[in-house]
Amino acid sequence: MTRSLVLTADDAGTDPDADREIAALLAGSPLTAVGVITTPADHGMVQPDPVQPDPAQPDPALPGPMRPGVARAVELFARSAPDVAPGVHVVLPVPAPEGGFDDVADRVTTQVDALERATAAAGSPAPDRLDSHQGTLYGLVGRSYLAEAIGVCARRGLAFRLPRGLELYGDGDPVLATAAVRSRHASAVAAADAAGVRLPRVIATHRGGDAEARDYGTLRDHYLRLLGRLPEGASEIFLHPAPDTARLRVLSAGWWRKRTWELRLLSDPVFIREIERQGIDLVDRW
Repeated sequence: MTRSLVLTADDAGTDPDADREIAALLAGSPLTAVGVITTPADHGMVQPDPVQPDPAQPDPALPGPMRPGVARAVELFARSAPDVAPGVHVVLPVPAPEGGFDDVADRVTTQVDALERATAAAGSPAPDRLDSHQGTLYGLVGRSYLAEAIGVCARRGLAFRLPRGLELYGDGDPVLATAAVRSRHASAVAAADAAGVRLPRVIATHRGGDAEARDYGTLRDHYLRLLGRLPEGASEIFLHPAPDTARLRVLSAGWWRKRTWELRLLSDPVFIREIERQGIDLVDRW
C-alpha cells in the first residue's frame, strides 16, 4: 500500500486576500484541497479562526445566511482548480446554547446546502467532504456531535475528516489520550464504517499559535517530521495559509505569523522536495 496525502487549506471564504493566495496555490503548489466556511459571523457563530470577510454585499442568488465571501472564493477556486471539490468547513456555536441543541444536523445540512449552491453557480464540483472548524463536531470544546455529522455525511454521500488513528493529531494532547475520548473515537469510526462514510487514515496540522510555532524554520521542521510519520493509506495535513496584511495582523492576533509561514511553506522547495523524496502521492480526496 502507498502513502497518499490530501494537503488542505482551511478557512477559505473568510478573507479575500487569503482566498486569492489559496487559489494560486491550488493552481501551482502541492496544495490539493480546500475547506470553505459558509456560516454568518453573527447569530452566535464562532468567528472564522479569526479572520473576517470583506464587507461586500451578499450575492442575491445565495441563501440569506451565506457569507458574502463564499461565492467569491468558490469562483476563484473554480477558475484556478476546476476539478477540485471543496470541503464544508463546519462551524458551530461555542459553547453550545444552554441545555445543548437538537438541530445540529440541520445546521450542518444548511452549510452543506450553501456550499453546494455556490459550487453549482460557479460550475465546479459539489462539496465531497465534511470537516470541523475548531473541533466543534468532535467534542473537543463541548459536547460531541459525531453521530449527527456521520448521519449527514451518510445521507449526502460525503466523506468526513475523522481520523481512523489519533497518533498524529493527538500528539501531546492529554484530552485525546483519555480512555473516554478513545472509546468515543472508536465508536464513531465504527459507525462511519457501518454507514459507508469514508475517513482519512490520520490527520495532522500544527495546533498552536505564533508562540508555539516560534519561527518559520521551527514550523517547517514540524511539517517535515509529519511527512516522515505518515502511515500507509490516505491521510490529510491541513493548514491555514494567509498573506501578511494589516487586517490579518489585527483580526488574527497571536496567530497571524504562523498563517503567513504556512503560506510560505506551501511554496518552499525544501518541503516540496521532501514530499517527493518520501514517495508520497498527493491526492485531492481520501
